[in-house]
Amino acid sequence: MRYPLSVKSKSVETSGIPRDYKEALCEYVWNGFEANATTISITHTINVLGGIEKICISDNGSGICFETIQDTFGAFLASQKNALSLKIKSKVNQGKGRFAGFSFANRIKWDTVCAENGKNVQYSISVYSENKNEYEVTEKALTERSTGTTVIIGNVDQILPEQVTILALEDTLLKEFAWYLYLNKERNVEILVNGERVDYTKYIDTRFSAKKDLLIDGIGLKIDVVVWKEKIREKFCIYFMNLEGVLKGRDTTSFNRNTVNFNHSVFVRSLCFDRHSDTSLTTDDSSNEQIAFDDQPSNRTFLRRVKKEIQEAIDDALTAFLSAQATKAVQDMMDRESFPTFSDDIPGQLQKKDLMTVTQELYKLDARIFYKLKPIQEKSLLGFINLLLQSEERENMLDIIESIVSLTPEQRKGFSDILKRTQLGNIIDTIQFIEDRYKVVEALKQVVFDYTDYANERDHVQKIVEQHYWLFGEQYNLVTADQRMQKALANYLNILYGSDAPDATLNSDQEEMRRMDIFLCGARKTEDSVGDEIQENLVIELKAPKVVLTKKVLRQIEDYMDFVRKQPQFNTQLCRWRFIAVCNNVDDDVRARYATNQTKGKKGLVFSVENYELYALTWADVFKSFELRHSFLLKKLKIDQEAIEKDISQQLGNSTGREAVNNLTALALPVSMISG
Repeated sequence: MRYPLSVKSKSVETSGIPRDYKEALCEYVWNGFEANATTISITHTINVLGGIEKICISDNGSGICFETIQDTFGAFLASQKNALSLKIKSKVNQGKGRFAGFSFANRIKWDTVCAENGKNVQYSISVYSENKNEYEVTEKALTERSTGTTVIIGNVDQILPEQVTILALEDTLLKEFAWYLYLNKERNVEILVNGERVDYTKYIDTRFSAKKDLLIDGIGLKIDVVVWKEKIREKFCIYFMNLEGVLKGRDTTSFNRNTVNFNHSVFVRSLCFDRHSDTSLTTDDSSNEQIAFDDQPSNRTFLRRVKKEIQEAIDDALTAFLSAQATKAVQDMMDRESFPTFSDDIPGQLQKKDLMTVTQELYKLDARIFYKLKPIQEKSLLGFINLLLQSEERENMLDIIESIVSLTPEQRKGFSDILKRTQLGNIIDTIQFIEDRYKVVEALKQVVFDYTDYANERDHVQKIVEQHYWLFGEQYNLVTADQRMQKALANYLNILYGSDAPDATLNSDQEEMRRMDIFLCGARKTEDSVGDEIQENLVIELKAPKVVLTKKVLRQIEDYMDFVRKQPQFNTQLCRWRFIAVCNNVDDDVRARYATNQTKGKKGLVFSVENYELYALTWADVFKSFELRHSFLLKKLKIDQEAIEKDISQQLGNSTGREAVNNLTALALPVSMISG
C-alpha cells in the first residue's frame, strides 16, 4: 500500500540531509539507539562487478510502530524519537535521518518488527529516490522474530567496498558515539561493522574516567566523568540528562584547558531532570546561581549539592590523571637535565628521591607552576625547591607554595603530609639501605672467615661480589657489567690456558696457584683530574678464602694487565683501569710493595703504570673500609649490628659446612636473583 509524504521530493532534497555517506550512516545508528537498541550492526554485500550491492544497518530496538506510522514516518521533519539531542550529536534528527541514504543510493527499505497487543508483527516500508513524496508499506504479519529494524540501502552509487569497513568508519562512529557507548557499557551497548566491534577505548581513557552514583534528598543521580584521549573541539561541558538519555541542559566545567591536557566531559543522569528542559548550574556576573528549576530554596539547595558532587568527581578524575602525568613530567625534567646534580652516594640519591617526590606532588597540585617555563626558569625553580627541602625552611615550604597557588584545605593538608612523609621516608629508606648492606657484609664475613674450608670463589664469593660492587667503594655503586671487556679478558685466559680455562674445576692449592681464577668486570663514567669525562674500568680478581696472595699471584695479574694494555680497543687515554685482587691474607712480598707505593697515598696500591693500577686487598681491608665510609650514618641511625648478626644466625638455623655457605650466599643476593 502506498502513502503520501507530507512534503514533496524537492523539499526532501533541500532539507539538509547529510551529503557525506558516513554522516548518513550515523543518522541510522542514532535512529537505532533512539529506539533503545543495544546492538547496531552495519554490513554490506558486494555485487558481481565488485561494487556494493546494498548496505544494511540492523538494530535490536523497539521497531517502528505500525499504528503510528502515519504520524512518525509519513510526517517528514517530525520524529517521536528525536529527543536525544546532545551537543555531541550535532543536531536534532527531526526525521531527516530516514532519508539520509538518498545521498548515495536510490532505494531505502525498512524491515521492522514491533510489539503489538502482546505479540510481534513484521512489515516493510520502502521509499524510492525517483518518487520521494510517497512510501510503500507491506501488510503486517505475525512473527516469532525479536523486535528491531534493518535499514536496507540499495542501488548504492559512488561508494566502494573499502569505504564501509571498520577501518574506514570507526573514526567517524567514535567521534559521534564513543561517549554513548561508554555511558551504556553496563547494558552492553555496541556498534558492529562487518562483525567487528567499534572500540570506544580508542577515544576514551578508561584509566581516569570515573562513575559516581549518589543519593541526595532521596533523589538518585549518576555522574560520569569521561576523559578523552585526544583534544575535543567542544568546550568541557556538563550534560544533564534524564534516565532515558534526553538532554535537559548543559554547563561548562571550570577547568582551564591551557595547563594540562585533561580533556573531559561530564554526564549527569537523573529522573529529577525530567520536569525541566534547561537545567544549569552556571554562575552569572552578579554571582547568583542560574537555576533552571523553579526558584525555590529547596531546589537551589539541591542543585548546589549536585554542583559540589560534580566538582568532587571531576577533581578525583583530575587527581588520578595528574598522578600519571606527574611521573612523566618529572622524568621529562630529568631528561632535560633541569634537575640539580646529585652525588652517587646514599645521601645524594635520597635527596634526589625527595626532590622527585615533592616535585610530582607540586605538579599534581597545580601544573601551572611548571607550565611553559624556559630552561633556565625550570632549572632555577627546581634548584630553589631542592634548597628549601634540604634547609631549615622545609616546614615553611607550604606557606611559600600557598603564596603562589591557591590551595583548598584538603590540598594544604595533603601537601603538608607529603613533606613530612618524604622526610620520614628518607630516614626509613636510609636505615633500611644501611641495614641491607650490613646484612651483605655480615654474610660475606662469615663466608670468608668462618667457612674458609667450604667456600670457593666461583659458587660463593663471586656471586656475592658481582651484585655488590659498592664493597670496594661508593663510587662503584653504579658499576655495570662490560661484556665487551669481559670477552677480551676471557680470550686472554684461553690464550694462556686453553679452551677449558674459564670453567676449569680447581682441585688443589697447586692448581689454584698456577693460573688466574674468576674475574669480574665492570665500567662506569667519571671525570679525570681536569674534569674531562673518562671511562673507569674495574677488574676484580677473587681468590678462594684459603688462598694467600703472594708475589707469584701478583705476577699473574700483572701479566693480565699487560695483555689488556696491548689490546687496541682499550688503548686510549680516556680509560682508566683498576685491577683489584682480594684474598684473606697477603705475604711479606706484597706488604713490601705497599711500602714502595705508600707515597702515592692510595691504600692497597702495589703497582701502577700509565693509567693502570693494581691493588691487593684483604677482606679485612674491604670490611673496615665499609665501616669507615658508613660510620657517620651508623652513629646517626643507630644501626643495631648485633641484631643483624642474630637475624642471620636464625636464618641459617642448624645448617653447617657447605650448606651453611650456600645459605649465606643466598642471603646476600638480591631477591630477584634468588627467585630467578
